[in-house]
Amino acid sequence: MNNNLGFLHSTQAVIHEAGMTDPRNDPPRSSRERILWVDGVGGFQLVEAEEIVIGQAIPGSDADVHVVGDLSRRAVVLRRSGSDFLVQPLQETFLDDQLIDRPQLLSRECELRVGARVRLRFTQPTPLSGTARLQLSSVHRFQPRVDGVLLLAESCIIGPTRGSHIYCPHWTSELILFKHPGGWFIRTLDEVEVNGQLETGQILVSPGMRLRGPGYSLSLE
Repeated sequence: MNNNLGFLHSTQAVIHEAGMTDPRNDPPRSSRERILWVDGVGGFQLVEAEEIVIGQAIPGSDADVHVVGDLSRRAVVLRRSGSDFLVQPLQETFLDDQLIDRPQLLSRECELRVGARVRLRFTQPTPLSGTARLQLSSVHRFQPRVDGVLLLAESCIIGPTRGSHIYCPHWTSELILFKHPGGWFIRTLDEVEVNGQLETGQILVSPGMRLRGPGYSLSLE
């Protein structure tokens, strides 16, 4: 299991290709969602994995990303390939309104329609990072109820520029979430308060942390 982040859940799903296991037949897996809450912006589920199963939010589901909507228990798989992603349909799936029946490369901004109604917007805001963002463009919702899902690579930008993975238009500076030996860290040039203690520079990310900076605050569940 790929779980370098420690506190982020991952997956053992495998893309259905010749000679490989069909993800619909994988045994159930336990997962633990971690959510980054950014005050005034929203909540984002954090996923660190090479393969991500998207499926219906039903009791006992072992999907990594759950959607409250009319789709199968395992609807599609997203597979990281270097800095790109492939999508493998496990039920009727459209990529930018074109029906697909085999793995397809995702562009940096595209839309998936899964089943009859569920629409997912896939975005990689900057070529400098392989991290991607999933948001619902239909009237459905994620479970847990979040505004988006971050498919983490080596780094993630939180800030006021359009190239940010979490876009915070009212911020005046940015935070970088990055992977480093020993865990995940937040890099900031600001002096910030972390669980009541003043810090700056590189800050180790830990579950339950609360970070406050000049004009912003966030927490990790």
